[in-house]
Amino acid sequence: MPDSFAGRRGQAPVRYRIVIRGEIGEPLVGPLEGMTVESKGGESALTGDIVDQAQLHGALTMLTNLGHELISVNAVEEATRDSTPATAGNSTGSP
Repeated sequence: MPDSFAGRRGQAPVRYRIVIRGEIGEPLVGPLEGMTVESKGGESALTGDIVDQAQLHGALTMLTNLGHELISVNAVEEATRDSTPATAGNSTGSP
């Protein structure tokens, strides 16, 4: 959803990560537009900015109407937003 819409609503978008069972193809439309998709191990993770609860409910409804099982829906914290899955949680082994 465009940032201009968020500005009109007086709300800042929140980044969400929605994990579903199975794979979903791109391009994404409607409330899922602009989200990135990562598929791995029979699951897909959609990550992107959601403006409000209406858009979040629309995205979840669209996914379930397409027959996807929801595994998790979480707001992504700022520290998590900047880390990549390949490096997240890795230790350097130094004290």
